Amino acid sequence: MKMNDVVLGHGAPNEAPKKLSGNMGPVGLALTVLAFSAPLTVLSGYIPISVMFGGIGTPLAFAIATVMLLLFSVGYVTLNNVVKRPGDFYAFISYGIGKSTGLGSGILAALSYFLLLAGVTSFFGVACSDLQREITGSAFPWYMYTLLDWAAVGVLGYLHVELSAKVLTTAMVVEVAICLLFSFGVTLKGGVHQVDAMTPFVPHELTRNNAAFATLFAVSFFLGFEATALFRDEVRMPDRTIPVATYGSVIFIGILYTFGSYAMVLAYGTSAQEVATKAPATMFIDAFSKFVNGRVHLVVSVLVLSSAFASALSTQNVLSRYLHNLGTDGALPRYLSKVHGKHASPYLASVTVSLLVLCVLVPFIVMGAKPDLLYGQLTGLAAAGVMLLMTIVNVSALLWFFRAGRELGVSFLKACVAPSISSVFFIGLLYLVARHFELLAGGEPGQYVWMLYCLLAVQAGGMLLAQYFRYAKPAVFQRLGRSHH
Repeated sequence: MKMNDVVLGHGAPNEAPKKLSGNMGPVGLALTVLAFSAPLTVLSGYIPISVMFGGIGTPLAFAIATVMLLLFSVGYVTLNNVVKRPGDFYAFISYGIGKSTGLGSGILAALSYFLLLAGVTSFFGVACSDLQREITGSAFPWYMYTLLDWAAVGVLGYLHVELSAKVLTTAMVVEVAICLLFSFGVTLKGGVHQVDAMTPFVPHELTRNNAAFATLFAVSFFLGFEATALFRDEVRMPDRTIPVATYGSVIFIGILYTFGSYAMVLAYGTSAQEVATKAPATMFIDAFSKFVNGRVHLVVSVLVLSSAFASALSTQNVLSRYLHNLGTDGALPRYLSKVHGKHASPYLASVTVSLLVLCVLVPFIVMGAKPDLLYGQLTGLAAAGVMLLMTIVNVSALLWFFRAGRELGVSFLKACVAPSISSVFFIGLLYLVARHFELLAGGEPGQYVWMLYCLLAVQAGGMLLAQYFRYAKPAVFQRLGRSHH
């Protein structure tokens, strides 16, 4: 038996695939990663936060975010078409900047998605417990629901990705239907008739409020679409499927959020910002009851839970593939690279993810602590980490263009202009995050800035690990970044 079969397979050489496999198309891939952002949860729980800062001009903030993320996607897709590896941030940054920066970014990406997964899993339990208490007057502890969510996500993550894709597609279709029902219900009735139809898209309405913060939150709600390239080995015709899914995800979610925030503004008119500030948690359901149907509160609440579950499953799949890629290259333990002989899934990477999440949850359960930290500060930290990675990918695309892209005849607009504009935009967002991290993580100004230093420490630690491999294990170093060089 060859060594590669031992490392990558699951049994005898003839029984196991050496890499992940699948046949997802653009729609399946797009819905798989879009579930990450949990559209219904965003519309019901987080868009009011953007309205808090952007006021009536909030829909314009979402439109700006959509355009900027499309520009980011241009450079991202350009790298995808050149690198042709499934490592996503890890592979793309390794290719454009270097293996050391790439490994640091790969580990940082894994940490960021892990924090998001722990956060959304605990949020699911808290939301379930709150809903039960609302219905019956009493409730099981939050962690009972969280552990059920954890177990279900772990089982689906162990199996073939196309089963997860079917579950996520079903959840997304229902979520999107509710979002559109709300948006059309409000707009067709004209809301409270206090705001003209085009007023939310007038720049003055956004700039007279806090346009920068409104846009920062808008961008954070898109996170997840950038993981399309991770599934390269599990889609058909990846050179076509990944670009279509990436652009399609940004456009679709951008329209959905812009339309949803537009409806939210029309539903409350000139008092939208005041309501968002005083009662953001009930803003969506109150508007839904008034303009669509007042008897479906319970149904919408249940669908918000399914949205959170879909987000956890999508994040589990993304994180499992990051660990699988890092294990395949030898940067992390090699057992993470194993592919299931029957399900063609990164099953040991997925099991490891589940065990790590459990290790984070257990202290909260044992000590009887509230899981606010998990879905509050740490989720905000994870969003900051992904934004940092998106900034580094922009720089990677630019460096690759000036080093090799021009000689290959790659479009100047795609490989230089688009990433340049996107880089300036994301650097601006990072500046906002650094100066006002309390907006993402809560707490007092400056209270949790030390968490941002932890992100930089993880990036630096990964780079130092790569240097260790360079001198102590050169064979491993050569494989880093999914062996492009």
